Amino acid sequence: MLSEPAPMKRIHSVFCGFLLLTLVQSVTAATPQDAEEFQIVEVKRGDTLAKISKKYLEDPRQWPALLKYNKIANPNLIQPGLKLKVPANLAKQKAQVVAVVIFKTGNAQYARAKKKSWHAVFVKLGLYVEDQIKTAAYASVHLQLSNRAVLRIQPESHIIVNKVERDGDNTIFTMDQGRIFAYVQGLKKGNSGLQIRTPSAVAAVRGTVFDLSADDKSSGLACHEGQVDVSAQNVTVEVPEGMGTFVKKGEPPMQPFRLPAPPQVTRAP
Repeated sequence: MLSEPAPMKRIHSVFCGFLLLTLVQSVTAATPQDAEEFQIVEVKRGDTLAKISKKYLEDPRQWPALLKYNKIANPNLIQPGLKLKVPANLAKQKAQVVAVVIFKTGNAQYARAKKKSWHAVFVKLGLYVEDQIKTAAYASVHLQLSNRAVLRIQPESHIIVNKVERDGDNTIFTMDQGRIFAYVQGLKKGNSGLQIRTPSAVAAVRGTVFDLSADDKSSGLACHEGQVDVSAQNVTVEVPEGMGTFVKKGEPPMQPFRLPAPPQVTRAP
């Protein structure tokens, strides 16, 4: 967290595979009470539980929940002609994917729009408008946005996907608390690319690398490349490369100040 006017530290940063038919973590079993809506999937010749789960389930590792929902005790009973019910809380979403999880470590959870239940984040999870992610201590989640930006959500953070504009060119997030390291490059000229709202300010970028932290009382931003526009109380300051700003809730942003140079590491003679 950037304290006034203390500097912010740079954030340093693989992919974890999984076996579909090996239950490596506990899953939340779905019941008819949990999902009022479902789709019917007819098993075709050559279908396997692994193929069905990969095609229709948001998280293929939740195949035990699919079996329980359909009251099937033995996976070998998945035969051609069988009609499976896939509950909405397990099925892949049909809306536009705003961001995809490309890396995850530690305890991180997500919740769908207007849902109160939280589930474990997994690699390749797709996020949609109004979805949420929260990370516990020592946890981190990296998101690849549809406009090619990458967000590294740091420990003890909470973000919400608010809105997508211009066919994914502009994405708006809210960060209630925590810290994000963002890499936004290669966007089309004229698009703001990414906005992150905090309780005290709004950071808008067109192509840059920056570090943003926030809580319910203040926000701090460090720009490492490019430029970030930080707005609060109808005042906007342009924060160029190598500069930072600090915003208290209810006040305009501080005039940008120069970030201290990173420590130099020298070898002993």
